[in-house]
Formats: sequence, structure tokens, C-alpha cells
Amino acid sequence: MSISALAILGVAVVLTVALVLARPVKWTDASRPRRRFRRLSMKPLSDDERDQYVALWAGLQERFVDSPAASVARAVELLDQLAIARGFPAGPREDRIRALAAVFPERAQGALVLHRAGAEAVSGQTDSESLRQALVEGRALFEELVAVTAQDRAHSAAAARRHRARRRTSVRRTGQSTQT
Repeated sequence: MSISALAILGVAVVLTVALVLARPVKWTDASRPRRRFRRLSMKPLSDDERDQYVALWAGLQERFVDSPAASVARAVELLDQLAIARGFPAGPREDRIRALAAVFPERAQGALVLHRAGAEAVSGQTDSESLRQALVEGRALFEELVAVTAQDRAHSAAAARRHRARRRTSVRRTGQSTQT
């Protein structure tokens, strides 16, 4: 092969590589939620709110034996309420599930499984074992959402500082007004 043939072949390779790299990148559906919701930060829960959600979840688990379909339907509602309280989108459930998948990629499937099981239970197309499995998967996501995060601890500490500062200010004001 002559040098000119090698040069032409080299130019052809370089042009091919440039064309391949110049094509627009198509995002897969899996990467869109991460990109769209990566800046989402969870709102903190107060200790009372957290305790209330935990008690509600425990109650629906207790009622599961007597009414599996109703318990799963309530679990779907409770998971939605908790996700919205933590700052996930309040709009369509699909947006919320995408946002959950961006923040909790290993656990977000639980919301989808729980939602599907709830829909199947309403139509009578599922058995108790499937509902139980869906509730178990949903609980894993619930535990992630209700868990105390570093942001929650920081929020609690800031609230405590504000409370102490208000209390000191009111004591000073009270002390000043009695001296005059």
C-alpha cells in the first residue's frame, strides 16, 4: 500500500470518528430523571411528623391480615403523602416516581410495584401474597423517606438554636420592662 493510500485511509477514519462523535446524544429514559431531579433536596420532617407517618404505616400493616387490598391502597396514599411532604413533586404520580427513582434508585421500584398492586387489587386481579410482597417493597422506600437525614439533623439543630434565641430575647425583654 502506498503512502497516499494510507493517508486517504487515515483521513477517512478521522472523518468517520468525527461524524460519529458529532451526532446528537440521545438520553435514555433512565438518565432523564436523574438529570431532571438531581437538584431536588428533601424537606426535613419534624420528629412529630416522622412518628405520625411511622404509626400510620404500622396501623396499615396491622390491618393487612383483615383487608389486604385496602391496606395496599392506603399504603400507596401514605407513600404519596410522605413523598410530597419530603419535597417530591405533588403533581402526577409518574413524576413523583421518576423523582424518587433519581434520589433512591434501588428503592423507587417499590413505589411502582405498590401502585400496580393497588390497581390490581381494586380490580380483583391479584392474590394476598402479591399484595404482601408489594407492601414489603413499598416499606423499603417508606423507610428511606422517613429516615433521619443529615439535612433533618441540621434543620432540627437550627430550629433548636432559633428557639433558644427567641427564649433569651423574650427573657431580656421581660427583664427590661420590669426594671422601668
